[in-house]
Amino acid sequence: MCIIIAKLTFRFTKRQYLSDRIQPDNKAVLITGCDSGFGNALAKQLDSSGFHVFASCLDPSGSGADDLKKSCSKRLQILEMDVTKDDSVKQAVQFVKNNLGTSELWAIVNNAGIQKGYTTELTTMKDFYDTMEVNAFGPVRVTKSFLPLLRQSRGRVINLASLAGRIALPHCSPYTMSKFACVGFSECLRHELDVWGIRVISIEPEFFETCMTNTDNIQKRIDETFSSIEEDVRTDYGEKYIKSFTLHCGTIVSSPKVHKVLDAIEFAVSLEYPDSVYRPCRNILARTLYKLYEISPKVMQVLYVKFSFYITGFPKPKEADNNL
Repeated sequence: MCIIIAKLTFRFTKRQYLSDRIQPDNKAVLITGCDSGFGNALAKQLDSSGFHVFASCLDPSGSGADDLKKSCSKRLQILEMDVTKDDSVKQAVQFVKNNLGTSELWAIVNNAGIQKGYTTELTTMKDFYDTMEVNAFGPVRVTKSFLPLLRQSRGRVINLASLAGRIALPHCSPYTMSKFACVGFSECLRHELDVWGIRVISIEPEFFETCMTNTDNIQKRIDETFSSIEEDVRTDYGEKYIKSFTLHCGTIVSSPKVHKVLDAIEFAVSLEYPDSVYRPCRNILARTLYKLYEISPKVMQVLYVKFSFYITGFPKPKEADNNL
């Protein structure tokens, strides 16, 4: 009880008396993955707040980059960066150095991410490699490359992880692995960079509406994943499982309140005393349910998942009962 009261009191005090913001003048922020989704929207929001934004895109001539050029101020600069390529990241570092002007690099936001693969046995190793390369090694590669600039400003590293970095999502193994790795990287880096005065902040949202959670895109990724299933495995799971799995994944409800994620990232960038971890949720009920699940014993978590699969009609492999 004392711990709960202390935590609530601290949060109240922090919001009331430790909510000062830094001045955005001459403060530059690098954001990865600005082609679409959170990255694109965040670039616009930070630009409107007065920050000098470096918006990195995989395709600097694509529709996302064009949208930023048309809707943002001249402070915002677009650059090309592939977070999976060492040379591409090095070129991005040089671009930022050459275009900082009177600004200092205040923060990097490791936002670039992908989702590939589902049920482990039905997912190729390439999907695992690709997901880890972007979601786990990407933040490491970008952070290591920009740390010399951040040491000068005593700035911030902000990693966009996920609820899936704390709570395992069954049938989404590659993504969950990569986000657990991202969270672990943030936790370690926070201690390592404290001596330099650099803050490390982890953003861990639940399901919000982005291109990644779009139903049509999910359907496309499932089709791509399941198209290469070996014949004996496909026989054991059955076509009914594969078709039902697709329908089930299409029913995942994502929150349209994307502003909650964007506001959390802006707090991480602009508050004098930001939290170490932000977990944007659609409402208090969702936040409570996720927290209860996270602190439950593993045996209870298994029962929760089984129950949710039962009431939602999640498919079962054809040969599963025969192997018991």
